[in-house]
Amino acid sequence: MNYQKQIESLVSYFKAAESKKEDHKIGMEFEHLILKEDLTAVSYSEAEGIESLLEQLSQGSWEKVFEGDNLIGLQDAERAVTLEPGGQLELSLIPFADLEQTKKIYHKFLAELKEILSSRKQKLAVLGYQPASSIEDLPLLPKKRYDFMYKYFKDRGRYAHHMMKGTASVQMNIDYTDEKDYIKKLRVGYFLSPLIYYLFDNTPFFEGEEASEASIREEIWSNCDSDRSGIIPGVFAKEFGYRDYAEYILNTPAIIDLKDDELVYSGSKKIKELMENDKAETIDHYLSMVFPDVRTKKYIEIRSADAVPYPYNFAFAALLKAVFYDQANLDYFYEQSLKYSQQEFLQFKAEITGSKESQLRKDLAAELFERAERTAADGEEDELEYLKELKELYLNYGRPKFRTLNNLKQGKKKALNWCILN
Repeated sequence: MNYQKQIESLVSYFKAAESKKEDHKIGMEFEHLILKEDLTAVSYSEAEGIESLLEQLSQGSWEKVFEGDNLIGLQDAERAVTLEPGGQLELSLIPFADLEQTKKIYHKFLAELKEILSSRKQKLAVLGYQPASSIEDLPLLPKKRYDFMYKYFKDRGRYAHHMMKGTASVQMNIDYTDEKDYIKKLRVGYFLSPLIYYLFDNTPFFEGEEASEASIREEIWSNCDSDRSGIIPGVFAKEFGYRDYAEYILNTPAIIDLKDDELVYSGSKKIKELMENDKAETIDHYLSMVFPDVRTKKYIEIRSADAVPYPYNFAFAALLKAVFYDQANLDYFYEQSLKYSQQEFLQFKAEITGSKESQLRKDLAAELFERAERTAADGEEDELEYLKELKELYLNYGRPKFRTLNNLKQGKKKALNWCILN
């Protein structure tokens, strides 16, 4: 395919994903850490490891997913369980119009999982990073995609391997109606991402040491791979639309190509050098090979929050829903974002995510909470409660990780108890 045809194919893909406002839904992904009693990570292949956990979990309604002989996931009509490179367990749910349905399925899954883990004397933790294990202690999951990524990242940012093996997050997917709506939502997603890093900074430990400074998640993504993580070049320079995102994708090294349904290592070759067809699975693959703070697939994906326990993970969703699915709030934050050029936004991000006191951060957080609570109060009682819980956490601790760090005199396990689900 020539370059123009590649761009047209990607633009058509984004356009085909548009949906009517009344059909907009919320898609959520929750990542978890499986730990031993001493808070070190449970690995994939060990006795009573992650593979055997999936085997036990699969006894219900699940269909097993294999790569070769390795059990690497589960799926059913509403849920999918996948594994991250260090054995982190991710639950993805089909999109729903309201959070209540998501909550029911999520809690049902937790109940299944906790029952198995309790019998194994293992812990289900919701944190932004492994609390005790170093990435050197974590075997890489036996998956070809991860082997290729690990090889490529060896010569990239200093925290690329930490990103793969150590991190855990909660993510939300947002629908858009047309390109104009997409442009607004992508820009607002970026504008609010520094505050999301701050409000959901739940990494009290990094490589076994206390992490009391600025957001570890932001630091990791800023030092992963500048070609594909952090802030997209030019996203604040103009109205960044479908074509702009397509050009960003095409000019990024692929790492991995998809040939005849097989993954092939392609290293630093750019996607525009490799893309030969416009099949949905081909485009899906290429879109999955970039990891910016706000990513486009068939939706807009907000990716800057650490994993946090219930109800704060649902407060994350309620907060974003109140911004992106309320036109007045979306327009307000879009207008605020227009005050910043790309360079000014980088300075803004550094201040908001940094460890120093910031009046700018306080004012933005106050405005976000006030608008979100007012929107939720118009009809979503549960969502309003989630937001109140998050606001209280913020007012008491600033970053969630300080709920742990401020209580370390009780011992590490007790301090982390609010993030351990069983």
